[in-house]
Amino acid sequence: MGSKASTAADLADRLLLPALLAAAVLGAVLPGPGRAAGRGGAILATLAVLVLAAGTSLTPAGLRAAAAGYRRLLVVLAVTTPALPALAWLASRLVAAAALRGSVLAAGVAPAEVASVALAALAGGEEAQADGGAALAAGLLAGSTAATVLLAGPVLALLGARPAGSPAGLLVTLALVVALPLLAGAALRAAAAGWFAGPGPGGGEAAGTPAARLVSAACLLLLIWEIASQLRPQRAELTAAAALLGFGAACALLGALLARGAPQAWRPAVMLPVAMRDFAVAAGIAASAFGPAAAAPLGAYGVAVLAGGAGYVQAARRRARRTA
Repeated sequence: MGSKASTAADLADRLLLPALLAAAVLGAVLPGPGRAAGRGGAILATLAVLVLAAGTSLTPAGLRAAAAGYRRLLVVLAVTTPALPALAWLASRLVAAAALRGSVLAAGVAPAEVASVALAALAGGEEAQADGGAALAAGLLAGSTAATVLLAGPVLALLGARPAGSPAGLLVTLALVVALPLLAGAALRAAAAGWFAGPGPGGGEAAGTPAARLVSAACLLLLIWEIASQLRPQRAELTAAAALLGFGAACALLGALLARGAPQAWRPAVMLPVAMRDFAVAAGIAASAFGPAAAAPLGAYGVAVLAGGAGYVQAARRRARRTA
């Protein structure tokens, strides 16, 4: 049973990018059901399940291993917490519509992409597991998630956004949809270690269990469909999508700068969480603060982020093979 689930999860990982593209096209071509789901709060509900599944990869042992790189972790968080919202604000100046500017700003206050932890482990290989690189990525995910929950509302207000609700209301939403599911996922893994835990590539704990990976893949597809359904192919939304892609490129450049000087096994663990901001959480923030239509441009951003992360991993593994 376990081997079948693992095989299915591996297949889902390999097919994730084309499946995401297909889900995005489906949502854009047949938007009615997705828009109805978005009005009913489906984006936030799907996000909560995705975060719950992601929480099962955050084990106490892994976070303790990140303590070896706590200085770099603190430096990265200290730089990115103010820098990324500032970059998003600059990119949002290209967008005229206030709600769509909010979608760009939401990406700036979003945490690291959940998938960046698994991608960092893949890019670094067994060396990243042994030297704490993968755990460093998990620590950046946890730290950036805490910063999002506590600071997203005040930062959006400081940047001049006009959310439909108050910063306190957004804080409550993020606590219910992000913080609590993440903690619940970690607690669930600890309570059911026999089902969730397993040997990883280096003999340690797996970065993600087959069950959690399958749930995550399904939630990502559902989110892309829900978000793409909000898209109306108008100039304003295309401009917002272009601004988000520019913001993503700036994040990648900042990640590369912060990774300089780090041990080789740690570089993907710094680069990927900084470069990849969680489009799903950003969509949840945008939908909660500015309405479901504000989440639409984040579908294109999410596909681009996942494609870029996968490309980085492939390039890193090719370099490692040439070096070996």
